[in-house]
Amino acid sequence: MTTLKSRLYSRTADVRAWRVLAATAALATGLGLSTAALAADATSTATADADTGVVDRPDYGVRVEELTVTAVSRAQENAPSKAPLQATQPTSIITHDAIDQFVAQTGDYTEVILLTPSISGVSFNGPGLYEAKSTLRGFQDGQYNITYDGIPFADTNDPTHHSTSFFPSSNIGAVAVERGPGAAGQLGQANFGGSVNIFSPEVGDTFGGSEQVTYGSWNTAQSVSLLNTGAIDALHGTKALIGLSALRTDGALTHSGAYGINIMTRAVVPLWGSWKATLFTTINHTHVYQDDNNGATLAQIAQFGKYYALNDIPGTNQYYKINQVNKHTDFEYIRLNGDVTPKTHIEDTTYTYYYDNNTWSPNDVTGTTTNSTKDANGNTVPGNHIPGYVKANHYRVVGNILRVNQDIGIGVIKAGLWYEWSGTHRYRYDYDMTASITPTVPNYDQKPVLDASKNQISTAPANIQFDQHSSWHQYQPFVDFELKPNDRLTLTPGFKWLHFERDVWGPYNQKNRNGIPYSATYEKPLYFFTANYRLRDNWSVYGQFATGFLVPPLSVLQTNNPNTGNLKPQETRNYQIGTVFQSGRVSFDADVYYIDFNNLLQSFVCAPGSTTCTPNDTVWFNSGGATYKGFEGEATINVNEHLYVFGNGSVNFAEDKANPYKQLSGAPRGTAAIGAIWRDGPWKLSISDKYVAEQWANNYDTTNPNPIAAEALYQAYKIRGYHQTDFTASYTIEHWRLQASVYNLFNSQSVVKVNGAGTYANGVVTGALSDQYYFQPPRSFQLSAKYSF
Repeated sequence: MTTLKSRLYSRTADVRAWRVLAATAALATGLGLSTAALAADATSTATADADTGVVDRPDYGVRVEELTVTAVSRAQENAPSKAPLQATQPTSIITHDAIDQFVAQTGDYTEVILLTPSISGVSFNGPGLYEAKSTLRGFQDGQYNITYDGIPFADTNDPTHHSTSFFPSSNIGAVAVERGPGAAGQLGQANFGGSVNIFSPEVGDTFGGSEQVTYGSWNTAQSVSLLNTGAIDALHGTKALIGLSALRTDGALTHSGAYGINIMTRAVVPLWGSWKATLFTTINHTHVYQDDNNGATLAQIAQFGKYYALNDIPGTNQYYKINQVNKHTDFEYIRLNGDVTPKTHIEDTTYTYYYDNNTWSPNDVTGTTTNSTKDANGNTVPGNHIPGYVKANHYRVVGNILRVNQDIGIGVIKAGLWYEWSGTHRYRYDYDMTASITPTVPNYDQKPVLDASKNQISTAPANIQFDQHSSWHQYQPFVDFELKPNDRLTLTPGFKWLHFERDVWGPYNQKNRNGIPYSATYEKPLYFFTANYRLRDNWSVYGQFATGFLVPPLSVLQTNNPNTGNLKPQETRNYQIGTVFQSGRVSFDADVYYIDFNNLLQSFVCAPGSTTCTPNDTVWFNSGGATYKGFEGEATINVNEHLYVFGNGSVNFAEDKANPYKQLSGAPRGTAAIGAIWRDGPWKLSISDKYVAEQWANNYDTTNPNPIAAEALYQAYKIRGYHQTDFTASYTIEHWRLQASVYNLFNSQSVVKVNGAGTYANGVVTGALSDQYYFQPPRSFQLSAKYSF
């Protein structure tokens, strides 16, 4: 074993604490902020509302039920994305009201966070109708944490995420994007580039509910049913929210239909004194016709159009019935919290989540390779036989988060321990996808793996690429000292120790296809310091220094000779300062950041015939790093009692240290958004435009000795910036809310991603026939009707 010493649907009867307050309070508890900092800064009216309520948010260090609310500025209330005055790092909150107005009813969290600066990403099949990945400041999915009610969740091969698999729109009450590692109590494996914090819907004290139906482009239909039991006297005031949602669509891409169903329950159970229990469960199933290696080539685009994916022609690689993904997931937690003494508060959360992915896919849908399968004797089967595979990934994660807050007079000590275990089984079996819709005929096409001396090391049958088990055990003790020398200044030094152990075993490991067990242990101290100073009651400045660490992916151990002893952990040092200002007419925040990323983890495939490494084996190594730096800001202005205008933007540099001024692939140079909200009685209209600046599909080739060739290939895969404009009109009358939306109003169909396979030779890019292109989904509409009772 190698050791490297190195977080709202209730019917609230009496008071409306505007949605911005609900999300601010929720975020503050996630950050462990003080209650005194949450007093609002301007006046606003209070009315009853069926979709909000500051009731029973998870604690994360501060009990929301004790917050004192005086007022909220109208500019802040109507801003689709805003920062709280008590922020200690760049933070954007998107409330349920903003989600309802600006995000498609079918959208998932990746659509929600597009309202904030420095975020980009596209669902190619339509909003929420395809798994999507988001980029934050140039950091890719897997390089930042995602939490749900404060619980980090991620895949078990690396900390990436599946946007449609766990939490559909009915499971989202609010979202907060933190652009930075946070404090020591911010948990996750990718304590690196920031975090996206999703909050569950609220549970209210009174009985009520709603039924919403939505219909839109591509024959998309959705139903969301919510029932709030209110406080049940027979059960000592227990209250619960029950949700059921269903979705089906044909999708923007050809023959890429999907459907899904979700059941969610959140209950709050008073126990004794200040103690209570919160129980949550969500069960989700999705099915989509999708190739595992999706994306259209230029030849396919020329013949079938930009939105070609699959067809209905049996016997072809693109036949939709042999390209499908089925996923089953669940996510549960039990949270206990209460006071041990007047100055000691404890919260303990035990949780588990499960992911089950079964995928059928041909090896290639580009049409650039020749179909061929082999029989049990290794002979080529005559005729056109489609090689493909059945892939599965099943994992269960179990964990516990203990938090203890101790009031010490001048501040609060916030300490705790996170422990987590995972168990995973992954496999991929090769099949002939031609003979039957259900794969039954094996394809014996795998070649034996040889070591440097040409000895066979693989033991798997020729139809099994891998069949592998893995697990991890990790723990993170942490402590934050929230100190308040005076009423305006808050200082929070923090410390966390990261310990992560991973084990991998067969029977047939990925890559080397044998049963040899491998393991690795990673340890690292992490340091944090944040400060927030109130210049005025409605104006604050903050600063942060924090170290970050990214747990290496499972693939580091998927090699014949894992060299983890020679690898250094990927680390960051984060420096950022910012300011937040709120008045009755203006809400504004801005920040600048600098992130030093070291020990970039990279790999190469050992050349055939090599005597220094196993031929065709993957070799991992550290090479240099990158520098992330930029500026971000967002503002909302209350023009008059009906009109609010807003905007946000960022300039983001993510540059390879070895090649200054060369932007890393998939990292846009910046983002910008502008829009307006108009309210008049029952009417509410909004329009917004999001711009994502230029980016590159390929990194600059640092291994190419010819800088001209490297530059030419780099420039060949430059992706231009693109816009998307959305418009929504809603009308509320008594129990009804009617809404009509148009997304991508001007039908922009720009390239947003390229999987580039080309090379540069003789002055031109060649070998790019299998490059796969991805586009913005075309203009679409959604109509929805919601009845609340």
